[in-house]
Amino acid sequence: MKRALFLLAILATPAWANDLSFRFSDDMAGLSLNANSPDGKASVEIGANHNEDDDVEIYHAGFYAVGKRGRMQGRVGVKGYYADLDAFEGPGLGFGFELKIPTSDVFSFVASYFYGPSSTSFDDMDGYRDWKVGAQIMLFENSALEFGLSDIEIEVEDVRGDYDFQDGAYVELKLLF
Repeated sequence: MKRALFLLAILATPAWANDLSFRFSDDMAGLSLNANSPDGKASVEIGANHNEDDDVEIYHAGFYAVGKRGRMQGRVGVKGYYADLDAFEGPGLGFGFELKIPTSDVFSFVASYFYGPSSTSFDDMDGYRDWKVGAQIMLFENSALEFGLSDIEIEVEDVRGDYDFQDGAYVELKLLF
């Protein structure tokens, strides 16, 4: 039921989306929609990631302040998540940033980091960490290809170690509207 409701929300929102992203790695596939406010100073994102090896999901929704400093572009805010990890599930909040540093009109460096401490994790969840470092190539004015290294970890309450949802190389295709 959760999957059907989430899919319905994603299919109903392309009219207000500014970009649609497809993210892949050896063990994960993800989809996210981003919408910017009319003045470009805020954005909202919804998305889902599926880990093929363990057949588990993480759903997320983020709210961000958007800005620029020189050539650097970025956003900072909060990402709410819901992790469904077989026998463990629960929501939480991660706080962090995303940066993009263009070196030309075609190539940019990208980085992001989100951290959710145990104090903002609920039910079976005990923490969240999501980071990536990579490069982005603008294919055309309405599409970009991003690649790099990424790690998404979920800490589960009363379980030793972290659940590595995604760890290693990734590729992301962005369609810009």
